[in-house]
Amino acid sequence: MTQRTIALRPFFRGCCLAIAGYIGSVAGWGANCLGDDIVVEDCYVSPLNDVDVPAEAQGVIRILQVDEGRTVVAGEPLATIDDREAQINKDLAKIELEKATEQAANDVRIRYAREDAKVSASELDAARTANQRQPGTFGEAEMRKMRLQLSRSTLGIEQAELDQKDFIYARESNKVKLRAAEDEIGRRNIEAPFAGVIVDIQARKGEWVNPGDPLLRLVQMDRLSIDGFLNVKEDRGRVEKGMPVIATVNTGAEKFETQGKVSFISPLVQAGGNFRVRVEVENTQKDGQWMLRPGLPATFRIPVK
Repeated sequence: MTQRTIALRPFFRGCCLAIAGYIGSVAGWGANCLGDDIVVEDCYVSPLNDVDVPAEAQGVIRILQVDEGRTVVAGEPLATIDDREAQINKDLAKIELEKATEQAANDVRIRYAREDAKVSASELDAARTANQRQPGTFGEAEMRKMRLQLSRSTLGIEQAELDQKDFIYARESNKVKLRAAEDEIGRRNIEAPFAGVIVDIQARKGEWVNPGDPLLRLVQMDRLSIDGFLNVKEDRGRVEKGMPVIATVNTGAEKFETQGKVSFISPLVQAGGNFRVRVEVENTQKDGQWMLRPGLPATFRIPVK
């Protein structure tokens, strides 16, 4: 899968951060100490990856292979933009490459030109020897003709070698054309950039799309993030990236506890002396449903030794 351009969706995370930041500034900073542990409250679960998967080529959507609510794995086909012309270009490039490869490997012309030059040189040497033994055996016109033939044969070698180089260049050029055709086909066959759930279909089969147009929205659900705010005076030196985290999420029916780790510590200090910390947590399924969902309120605890 060539490298693809994915449009991140910052709106949901921005809303959660704005709410958490406001609560943190009003309530003090949203974190308190439980013994030596740091407890961060008034947080919300956010998607770790939430993207609008875009079209990467212009054309009509021929195949839409997923529906809303479908769980997909990374690399799974999602949609196909009309790739018939790209397939034809690929087939043509393959034919041209095969032809150029055969021509580049065939050195018959070079070998023939070299043999022709040897014969011409041999005939000229024989004529010179004959004239040395018996002057006038070959006249000046005949000698000029044989010298000209040797020059032609020598130039024939150079021309054959140049033609061979052209065949080699053509072979390499057609390799590039074939890769370009394959890349174009790849751009027209959209795959899931990561495992997740299709939460919105934004284009339909038969619609015309342009590069960058959103086709569908994909949200990663097996790992989620929670952002919280800590106080720079109290906690700045106590929290490090990679520290283990225990998160408690209110699912509505119950409080669900899961493990995670600190994934990001903001270098910026906000008004009120708070700084943002992001943790990544694992999600699990129960009866085919994810226990954690973006938007749920959460608290996380960072054990500090």
